Amino acid sequence: MRRAANTKAAAMPAPGILFDFSGIRTGGGVQLALNFLDSVPAREWPGARLFFLLPDSGELAHYPLKVPTSHQLRCPSQVLRRAWFERTVLQSFIRRNGITVIKTLFGAGLPHGPEVKSVVGVAYPIICYPESPYWRYLPWRAAVRQRIKNAARRRRLLAADRIIVETSVMQRRVAAHCGLEMTKVEVLPPAPSDYVRGSPRERADRERVTFLFLSGASPHKNLWRLPAVANRLIDAGVAGRFRFLISCESASLASELDGHPMAAAHFDFRGAVASRDIQNVYDEADVLVNLSDLESYSNNYMEAWKANVPLLVSDRDFAREICGDSAFYCEPHDVAQIAARMLAFVQGEVELERLVANGKKRLQALASQEVRADRIRAMLLSCVAGEGVWS
Repeated sequence: MRRAANTKAAAMPAPGILFDFSGIRTGGGVQLALNFLDSVPAREWPGARLFFLLPDSGELAHYPLKVPTSHQLRCPSQVLRRAWFERTVLQSFIRRNGITVIKTLFGAGLPHGPEVKSVVGVAYPIICYPESPYWRYLPWRAAVRQRIKNAARRRRLLAADRIIVETSVMQRRVAAHCGLEMTKVEVLPPAPSDYVRGSPRERADRERVTFLFLSGASPHKNLWRLPAVANRLIDAGVAGRFRFLISCESASLASELDGHPMAAAHFDFRGAVASRDIQNVYDEADVLVNLSDLESYSNNYMEAWKANVPLLVSDRDFAREICGDSAFYCEPHDVAQIAARMLAFVQGEVELERLVANGKKRLQALASQEVRADRIRAMLLSCVAGEGVWS
């Protein structure tokens, strides 16, 4: 009987770890996810089998996973189809493969039974900034939809065993606004992308400053302020001496630019930039601008530090904590102030070398992608071994 029991135990497959990327379709999270996916299969995972849940659209949907097709799923993006998928197909997949740990890289987590440990990386500042000006400028119907979505995300987070955030600002805010114990929310700073390299910068065009905006046109990014900013700069006498290089389509600001041909001439719309091509736009940039009302830890900050590009960012608590003295700050809803800050760059009144040097110091304080992935690996293996959800 003992031999039969031992044989049965030996035949049981190793527990499974499910890596959940289903909520990452666009934005800086895609690049972090790609870096993580590049490193996961290269590591040893003793006593565990790996499974992956990817979105059915976006850059990650086409990632060439080096695991059997039976170890991967694609999650529908349509809301009702996703809800059905999570309650049926996904639960069957979890049971069938003996998955005992789910690691959501960024999201709100997945539904799971009590026998499964859930570790969730949170990058949803929208759930913990009720006082943000973002809400004042959002149409009321969109605001209602967003608040409903936020409530659902908070419920998911309450079901997680461990939550990972990237800054102490997010730790405090997530704990306070989601009703979580601080001890349940762990700070694990991000790592700079491997797709951006640090290289000496030579400005080829000394007569024109290129301001780079790496974001979509979501309302909280405040790109809709730029046409008015461009007009202010033109009125200040620097027409032709600045360019707005933007990673979205021209249709995003068509109505705001309508009737302003001189301002429109200063915009260069590139559309979405693939993560592996991100270096190309940094090579063209003189200043990286982030006017967002809401961020957890923008990938752009780290990219700019690495690419030797100075920063102009929103004067918000998250940016102040992350960027410190490596950035120039502005109120993203004060068009005159934004234009004044940009004018200082155009007229050479900003100590670029100081900003870049301070950015390098902050970059050096961050772990590499390899070190960060190793820490996550150790934590997940301890979960598989039944030692808890953090080590």
